[in-house]
Amino acid sequence: MRAGDLTAFKSDVARWRGGAFDHTVRASAERVVRDVRRRGDAAVLATVRRFDRPRARLGDLVVEPAAIRRAARSCPPEVRRALDLAHRRIRAFHARQQPVAVTRRDKDASVELVPVPLDRVGALVPRGAVSYPSTAMMTGVPARVAGVRELVIVSPMSRASGLDPALAYAATLVRADAIYRAGGAAAVAALAYGTDRVAAVDKIVGPGNAHTSAAKWLVSADVGIDALSGPSELAIVASRDADAGSLVLDLLAQAEHGAGAFATLLSNDATLLDAVSQILRRIAASGSRIGCYRAPSLVAAALAVNEIAPEHALLAGDAAVALRDRITHAGALFVGMRSAVAFGDYVAGSNHSLPTGGTARWSSALRVDDFVHWETRVAVRRPERLARAGATVAAYEGMRYHAASMEIRT
Repeated sequence: MRAGDLTAFKSDVARWRGGAFDHTVRASAERVVRDVRRRGDAAVLATVRRFDRPRARLGDLVVEPAAIRRAARSCPPEVRRALDLAHRRIRAFHARQQPVAVTRRDKDASVELVPVPLDRVGALVPRGAVSYPSTAMMTGVPARVAGVRELVIVSPMSRASGLDPALAYAATLVRADAIYRAGGAAAVAALAYGTDRVAAVDKIVGPGNAHTSAAKWLVSADVGIDALSGPSELAIVASRDADAGSLVLDLLAQAEHGAGAFATLLSNDATLLDAVSQILRRIAASGSRIGCYRAPSLVAAALAVNEIAPEHALLAGDAAVALRDRITHAGALFVGMRSAVAFGDYVAGSNHSLPTGGTARWSSALRVDDFVHWETRVAVRRPERLARAGATVAAYEGMRYHAASMEIRT
């Protein structure tokens, strides 16, 4: 655990981030992507055997809908009920994001901007000790709300067991057409370029490790991607009335994301910072990337959060909540002592696929709009006035055939 002031806070965040991936990771991912493009499923299987299941076979790579439904039936009832609730809330919120066509008509022409759902999407669902059914819903729900025709979930195999029942149940909720059982750069390459067992997709969404992000970057000229995900992040701004015990749990929950995740607490109240630090020391959290930082004021703390643009931000305590409009650069902002960030990971209804690494300055949570492309449609009714103006500009630019193609319409 690290303690310091706002200068130390900014320095630590810069050091902890260090980019989504380095040159060594990129070179490794590039070799895998090249191999999958050349050998398809055989190359994917080789990586599965190396990292996940040594005795995997080609037939294990794809799970079809009927097999998904069979596996889902073994999901424990209490987990099914919890996933049902999460699914209803996520779908209800995302349904309100439905893109709407934009039209302008006058006597000369009509111009439309029409949302068209993507045909095929690949959703990356990483796994730790178990699979993450929450991520299957966070990626699958907005895709289905948008009207995506085909959805393929891609998730690594476990070393010994079959398909995770909770992942299978989540896949049935989002009506996944198949689960392709691979991970990392190989899975990304398979989705981008297709293999005998999985067709190429229009867009790849969802989080992953550094090799996954490197592979997404490598294939992004050929297929759409949502973002290059880095380690998970949390910045808490807390006033003196915040509950120290709850803040400790928020910090530790963020650290559970592992693989470079960091969690920070900023406050102008030394007593609160000391209380949180003491609890963390008692439970031996010193090895985690958790920091407590003294700010000269809560406003200064909020400005520092904006500067780093974290994935998650939490305002805890009444005085901190009053600054909600000051936080404008965060992937997701959680307001109030009761609003644990973990609610957003599972059941609040918001999406937990969020911008990391400071990209919240210009990027956003995964949403329905990410699963459509916008097609412009133009219909000219009365070309005379438009042809005169258009031909004048075209002639100035030296585009005589542009001018002629408009003028002949009159």
